[in-house]
Amino acid sequence: MNTRFLETLVVLSRLKSFRETAQVLHTTQAAASQRIAALEDELGVFLVDRSNRTLALTPVGEQVVRQAERMLALERELKLSTQPDAPPAGRVRIGVIETVVHTWLTPLIHGITRRFPAVDPDITVEPARNLREQFRQHKLDLLIQNDPVEEAAGNVELEVTPLSRFPIRWIARPDVWPTQDVLALEDLERIPVLTYVRTSSPHAHVRALFAGREAEPRICSFPSVQSIVQLVKEGFGVAAIPPIFVQREIEAGDLKLCEGPALPPLVVTVTRPRESSPAVMAVDTIIREVVASYCKAAGPPWAIDLQEELDAAAAAATAPLTGS
Repeated sequence: MNTRFLETLVVLSRLKSFRETAQVLHTTQAAASQRIAALEDELGVFLVDRSNRTLALTPVGEQVVRQAERMLALERELKLSTQPDAPPAGRVRIGVIETVVHTWLTPLIHGITRRFPAVDPDITVEPARNLREQFRQHKLDLLIQNDPVEEAAGNVELEVTPLSRFPIRWIARPDVWPTQDVLALEDLERIPVLTYVRTSSPHAHVRALFAGREAEPRICSFPSVQSIVQLVKEGFGVAAIPPIFVQREIEAGDLKLCEGPALPPLVVTVTRPRESSPAVMAVDTIIREVVASYCKAAGPPWAIDLQEELDAAAAAATAPLTGS
């Protein structure tokens, strides 16, 4: 399909005049009309409504214009990407767990838009298990989640980078657990426990606390962090989630941190194929920068930058030993 014909249709849809369209495209009015006629013949439909004196597109023509705009945009991106020192461009499919949505997803999108305006972030928010399956099927370019990642299909080498650590604590409304006593397993067996979806590692860690016990705890699983937060604010049970989600409520005294059985933290990583496009590499770089900035602003114990920890450990390991 000749993209000049598509370009002519797009310009015509905006100017509503063959004469003005020809002027913009530096061609003749007859040539512009012939391009539209040739496109109609190729598609087998009428794109321009010729029954009225005022030029208008048919409903099918309007639909073709929207698709033509996307095709022309892809053509421009393709041409730009082949230029020396071309900035990263194109769609990057990013899968994220909901924890990211409620922490640093917004600054990430702002960072991508500001630094790489030609990159189009396509965000998918799902539980980690669903995201891993989509990544395995090569439906995602970047995977941001909290569980171990199996090798992608086709023996693709993966680059897995730890990003941040969010401690998981027991959180309740003060009137649900008014004492300063430590929550014991016996207490948690009498109170509804709210946590992540059943297929998640945090849910597995909570469930493991009660392994071998006679009483069956009431563990309520939710794919939505917002649902957990809303229920615990309304006094329904105790939540096992990162406190960063309710930092304001804790500081205001509406919710409290309860001491109880220790739970492993939620560790967020980013995974991508080792051989990735410039656009994917660019987004990967911004992700690390955004996470570092977010963790620094939040501060421990709310969020911990794992890259900073790893860098500090590496520096300590390579530092020369000093004698006494």
